[in-house]
Amino acid sequence: RHAEYVDDISGSGQHLLSLINDILDLSKVESGNAEIYEEEVDVRDVVEHALPFVRNQAHEAGIVLATDLPSRIPPLRADPLKLKQMLVNLLSNAVKFTPSDGRVTVHVEESKDLGLIISVADTGTGMRPEDIPRALSPYVQVHDGGKIAGTGLGLPLVKAMAELHGGGLEVESELGVGTTAAITFPPDRIVA
Repeated sequence: RHAEYVDDISGSGQHLLSLINDILDLSKVESGNAEIYEEEVDVRDVVEHALPFVRNQAHEAGIVLATDLPSRIPPLRADPLKLKQMLVNLLSNAVKFTPSDGRVTVHVEESKDLGLIISVADTGTGMRPEDIPRALSPYVQVHDGGKIAGTGLGLPLVKAMAELHGGGLEVESELGVGTTAAITFPPDRIVA
Protein backbone atom coordinates (compact mmCIF):
# COMPACT_ATOMS: atom_id res chain seq x y z
CA ARG A 1 0.00 0.00 0.00
CA HIS A 2 2.86 2.35 0.79
CA ALA A 3 4.26 1.92 -2.72
CA GLU A 4 0.90 3.04 -4.14
CA TYR A 5 0.94 6.11 -1.89
CA VAL A 6 4.46 6.97 -3.05
CA ASP A 7 3.37 6.59 -6.69
CA ASP A 8 0.35 8.84 -6.09
CA ILE A 9 2.47 11.47 -4.34
CA SER A 10 5.09 11.35 -7.08
CA GLY A 11 2.45 11.62 -9.81
CA SER A 12 0.79 14.56 -8.07
CA GLY A 13 4.14 16.29 -7.62
CA GLN A 14 4.98 15.85 -11.32
CA HIS A 15 1.55 17.21 -12.27
CA LEU A 16 2.01 20.30 -10.07
CA LEU A 17 5.50 20.87 -11.45
CA SER A 18 4.11 20.68 -14.98
CA LEU A 19 1.41 23.25 -14.17
CA ILE A 20 3.91 25.62 -12.58
CA ASN A 21 6.24 25.30 -15.57
CA ASP A 22 3.37 26.04 -17.98
CA ILE A 23 2.40 29.14 -16.01
CA LEU A 24 6.02 30.33 -15.90
CA ASP A 25 6.49 29.69 -19.63
CA LEU A 26 3.32 31.59 -20.51
CA SER A 27 4.35 34.46 -18.21
CA LYS A 28 7.74 34.67 -19.97
CA VAL A 29 6.03 34.81 -23.36
CA GLU A 30 3.51 37.44 -22.24
CA SER A 31 6.28 39.62 -20.76
CA GLY A 32 8.44 39.32 -23.89
CA ASN A 33 11.22 37.47 -22.05
CA ALA A 34 10.86 34.07 -23.69
CA GLU A 35 13.81 32.85 -25.70
CA ILE A 36 14.33 29.96 -28.05
CA TYR A 37 17.56 28.02 -28.31
CA GLU A 38 17.73 26.87 -31.90
CA GLU A 39 19.47 23.86 -33.29
CA GLU A 40 18.92 21.41 -36.11
CA VAL A 41 16.14 19.08 -34.94
CA ASP A 42 15.15 15.61 -36.16
CA VAL A 43 11.35 15.91 -36.09
CA ARG A 44 10.79 12.15 -36.23
CA ASP A 45 12.95 11.80 -33.12
CA VAL A 46 10.95 14.48 -31.28
CA VAL A 47 7.67 12.74 -32.17
CA GLU A 48 9.00 9.39 -30.96
CA HIS A 49 10.14 10.96 -27.66
CA ALA A 50 6.84 12.81 -27.10
CA LEU A 51 4.54 9.79 -27.52
CA PRO A 52 5.62 7.98 -24.32
CA PHE A 53 4.38 10.94 -22.26
CA VAL A 54 0.78 10.04 -23.13
CA ARG A 55 1.07 6.35 -24.02
CA ASN A 56 -0.06 4.99 -20.63
CA GLN A 57 -2.93 7.44 -20.36
CA ALA A 58 -4.08 6.54 -23.89
CA HIS A 59 -3.73 2.79 -23.25
CA GLU A 60 -5.74 2.98 -20.02
CA ALA A 61 -8.48 4.92 -21.84
CA GLY A 62 -8.56 2.50 -24.78
CA ILE A 63 -7.33 5.12 -27.24
CA VAL A 64 -5.13 4.21 -30.20
CA LEU A 65 -2.02 6.38 -30.65
CA ALA A 66 -0.81 6.47 -34.24
CA THR A 67 1.66 8.31 -36.43
CA ASP A 68 1.40 9.26 -40.08
CA LEU A 69 4.94 10.29 -40.95
CA PRO A 70 6.49 10.56 -44.41
CA SER A 71 9.54 8.42 -45.12
CA ARG A 72 11.68 11.56 -45.24
CA ILE A 73 11.15 14.49 -42.88
CA PRO A 74 13.56 17.37 -43.38
CA PRO A 75 15.43 18.64 -40.32
CA LEU A 76 13.96 21.72 -38.68
CA ARG A 77 15.78 24.70 -37.16
CA ALA A 78 13.97 24.97 -33.81
CA ASP A 79 14.22 24.75 -30.04
CA PRO A 80 14.01 20.98 -29.41
CA LEU A 81 12.68 21.30 -25.84
CA LYS A 82 9.95 23.73 -26.85
CA LEU A 83 9.04 21.59 -29.85
CA LYS A 84 8.67 18.54 -27.61
CA GLN A 85 6.67 20.56 -25.07
CA MET A 86 4.30 21.77 -27.82
CA LEU A 87 3.78 18.25 -29.08
CA VAL A 88 3.25 16.78 -25.59
CA ASN A 89 0.67 19.51 -24.84
CA LEU A 90 -1.25 18.76 -28.04
CA LEU A 91 -1.09 15.00 -27.43
CA SER A 92 -2.23 15.40 -23.81
CA ASN A 93 -5.21 17.50 -24.91
CA ALA A 94 -6.13 15.05 -27.64
CA VAL A 95 -6.02 12.05 -25.29
CA LYS A 96 -7.90 13.94 -22.56
CA PHE A 97 -10.81 14.80 -24.86
CA THR A 98 -11.02 11.52 -26.79
CA PRO A 99 -13.37 8.80 -25.54
CA SER A 100 -12.54 5.09 -25.38
CA ASP A 101 -12.09 3.39 -28.75
CA GLY A 102 -10.96 6.72 -30.16
CA ARG A 103 -7.83 7.56 -32.08
CA VAL A 104 -5.10 10.20 -31.82
CA THR A 105 -2.77 10.62 -34.79
CA VAL A 106 0.40 12.67 -35.22
CA HIS A 107 0.89 13.75 -38.82
CA VAL A 108 3.87 15.58 -40.35
CA GLU A 109 3.96 17.13 -43.80
CA GLU A 110 6.10 19.55 -45.75
CA SER A 111 4.49 22.30 -47.79
CA LYS A 112 6.38 24.63 -50.13
CA ASP A 113 4.13 27.54 -49.13
CA LEU A 114 3.51 26.81 -45.46
CA GLY A 115 6.77 25.12 -44.45
CA LEU A 116 6.61 22.18 -42.05
CA ILE A 117 3.32 21.23 -40.43
CA ILE A 118 3.09 18.97 -37.38
CA SER A 119 -0.50 18.14 -36.52
CA VAL A 120 -2.30 16.12 -33.87
CA ALA A 121 -5.77 14.91 -34.85
CA ASP A 122 -8.24 13.17 -32.58
CA THR A 123 -11.65 11.58 -32.78
CA GLY A 124 -12.66 13.27 -29.54
CA THR A 125 -15.46 15.46 -28.32
CA GLY A 126 -14.47 18.36 -30.55
CA MET A 127 -15.79 21.87 -30.13
CA ARG A 128 -17.88 24.34 -32.06
CA PRO A 129 -15.84 26.46 -34.49
CA GLU A 130 -16.93 29.62 -32.66
CA ASP A 131 -15.35 28.25 -29.44
CA ILE A 132 -11.86 27.90 -30.95
CA PRO A 133 -10.78 31.52 -30.24
CA ARG A 134 -11.80 31.05 -26.59
CA ALA A 135 -9.83 27.77 -26.40
CA LEU A 136 -6.75 29.68 -27.56
CA SER A 137 -7.11 32.15 -24.66
CA PRO A 138 -5.23 31.41 -21.42
CA TYR A 139 -7.16 29.87 -18.51
CA VAL A 140 -10.29 29.19 -20.59
CA GLN A 141 -11.86 25.78 -21.07
CA VAL A 142 -14.71 25.21 -23.48
CA HIS A 143 -15.29 21.48 -22.97
CA ASP A 144 -17.70 19.36 -21.04
CA GLY A 145 -18.94 21.92 -18.54
CA GLY A 146 -15.67 21.72 -16.61
CA LYS A 147 -15.89 17.95 -16.00
CA ILE A 148 -12.45 17.39 -17.51
CA ALA A 149 -9.63 18.75 -15.38
CA GLY A 150 -7.16 21.21 -16.79
CA THR A 151 -5.89 24.75 -16.59
CA GLY A 152 -6.68 25.97 -20.09
CA LEU A 153 -2.98 26.68 -20.69
CA GLY A 154 -2.10 23.97 -23.24
CA LEU A 155 -3.29 25.52 -26.51
CA PRO A 156 -2.32 29.13 -25.65
CA LEU A 157 1.16 27.96 -24.67
CA VAL A 158 1.58 25.94 -27.90
CA LYS A 159 0.38 28.93 -29.92
CA ALA A 160 2.83 31.28 -28.17
CA MET A 161 5.78 28.89 -28.62
CA ALA A 162 4.95 28.35 -32.29
CA GLU A 163 4.85 32.12 -32.79
CA LEU A 164 8.30 32.41 -31.16
CA HIS A 165 9.49 30.21 -34.04
CA GLY A 166 7.81 32.49 -36.60
CA GLY A 167 4.99 30.00 -37.11
CA GLY A 168 1.56 29.52 -35.67
CA LEU A 169 -1.12 27.16 -34.43
CA GLU A 170 -4.14 26.33 -36.55
CA VAL A 171 -7.07 24.55 -34.91
CA GLU A 172 -9.98 22.94 -36.74
CA SER A 173 -12.73 21.22 -34.82
CA GLU A 174 -16.24 19.87 -35.13
CA LEU A 175 -18.40 19.14 -32.12
CA GLY A 176 -18.77 15.39 -31.63
CA VAL A 177 -16.31 14.59 -34.43
CA GLY A 178 -12.87 15.66 -33.23
CA THR A 179 -10.14 18.26 -33.39
CA THR A 180 -6.98 18.81 -35.41
CA ALA A 181 -4.34 21.14 -34.02
CA ALA A 182 -1.50 21.96 -36.43
CA ILE A 183 1.77 23.67 -35.54
CA THR A 184 3.20 25.45 -38.58
CA PHE A 185 6.85 26.35 -39.08
CA PRO A 186 7.74 28.73 -41.92
CA PRO A 187 9.76 27.44 -44.90
CA ASP A 188 12.92 29.24 -43.75
CA ARG A 189 13.05 26.96 -40.69
CA ILE A 190 13.41 23.85 -42.84
CA VAL A 191 17.05 22.83 -43.17
CA ALA A 192 17.85 22.13 -46.82
